[in-house]
Amino acid sequence: MLSPQPAATPQVPSTTPPLAEVRLSLPWPPSGNRYWRSDRGATPHTSDEGKAYKAQVKASHMGQRALKGPVVLSATLYPPTRQKSDLGNRLKVLEDALELVAYLNDNQVRRYRDVAFADGAHGKAARVEVVLEGQEWATPAEVEAERVRRAEQARKRRATLARNRAAKKLDGLRVTPAVRRGGVA
Repeated sequence: MLSPQPAATPQVPSTTPPLAEVRLSLPWPPSGNRYWRSDRGATPHTSDEGKAYKAQVKASHMGQRALKGPVVLSATLYPPTRQKSDLGNRLKVLEDALELVAYLNDNQVRRYRDVAFADGAHGKAARVEVVLEGQEWATPAEVEAERVRRAEQARKRRATLARNRAAKKLDGLRVTPAVRRGGVA
């Protein structure tokens, strides 16, 4: 005779607490419209104001360990005024500024949890309180390797742009038969 099979227990999603957590209090970020620039058709780049904000974030959290792997981001934004602001616009600036400070790359942010403007907090010490949760810390060597990879990528991008500009200038020149023969046009 067969013995009765025990009932299958339902699978509950894992609620494993994060092994690594970063809590930061950051200055109020500039708008994304002022953070990035594309001067006269050039490729978008970080503006001077954006570079200053990134430097401020980095300096205020010097020595902060960076997370690697998937990250969950929670943030409470305390705006300086009652003026309406685009939440997604501010978050993208924050994510970009936190690269190589709190995590290696902003594409590690896989989920948002409790991201909102603070109710009735206008003008009271404008800032952003951020909590990042991950499963492991990046080593200093991994952070440096990511920094070197980005520098090399930027160098290649600049070289390609310079090469394309030079080719475009040559494309506009009209070469006459006399010039080809080495004579005067």
